[in-house]
Amino acid sequence: MISKVYKTQKFYIHHFDFYRLNEAGVMEYELQNVLNDPKAIVIIEWGEVVAHVLPANRLTINIRKTSDETRQLSCAYPSELAYLVSAA
Repeated sequence: MISKVYKTQKFYIHHFDFYRLNEAGVMEYELQNVLNDPKAIVIIEWGEVVAHVLPANRLTINIRKTSDETRQLSCAYPSELAYLVSAA
């Protein structure tokens, strides 16, 4: 499965998984349409193949395997999105 949509009461969550794709093909156009939808939250796994169409104003979460049982998370984001990762 390359994409799946989940509906909430207020918005849609679009999940794209580009794992094992060498090029996005037609999925790139679908992604571009969704990125312009103000009622959409877009989650992309393995986004390197579509990096050129992603907005600069985005939260990027990297997950790195450090052992069989542990993972290291890191986030990159512009200052205007800091509220997404700050503790309450």
